[in-house]
Amino acid sequence: MFGFGNSKQDQCSCNQKNESVPEKDGNQMCGVHNNEQGDLSNDVSSCFDELILLKEKFVRLGADFQNYKKRAEKDRTELIDRSKADLLVGFLQIGDNFDRALDEARHVNNEQLNEWLKGFELINKVFNDFLKEQGVEPVAQNEVFDPTLHEAIAQLESSDHQSGQIIDLFEKGFMYKGKVLRTAKVTVAK
Repeated sequence: MFGFGNSKQDQCSCNQKNESVPEKDGNQMCGVHNNEQGDLSNDVSSCFDELILLKEKFVRLGADFQNYKKRAEKDRTELIDRSKADLLVGFLQIGDNFDRALDEARHVNNEQLNEWLKGFELINKVFNDFLKEQGVEPVAQNEVFDPTLHEAIAQLESSDHQSGQIIDLFEKGFMYKGKVLRTAKVTVAK
């Protein structure tokens, strides 16, 4: 349609009829009227406006895609953390049973059992180090009951403790990445 040369045919091929108006010097010129030039100018202006709108849509689409990628990565990380937390809760129950067995074994005076006890204490230390490496931390042992960190399983009258103070700890609580993994089970003074 449009060539690279400057021929009269290239200049006259813009959706026009084959009308021509003679120039003063006798050459032929395209039959472009003033209102057709106005239409062409309007078309160029509307194309330019459309180009600006498309560029804005492209920029917004790029920003939306970046936000989607960030959301997807955040969701994936949260899913992994939740799955890991569920698995760690199971490990905590195993660790509790191990601690109870070690506490009972320490009360028995048996030379052979004491040798086994040293080995099991090393295993328990490795287990607790593993939990720490995974981001599991014990809940701070406050003297005052905090419902976000503790679960009251019993209330007792006590002259030695004020109301709301923790009397006894039945099961340790743990945090994982700043969130409560398991609340501590405690007895609270009335």
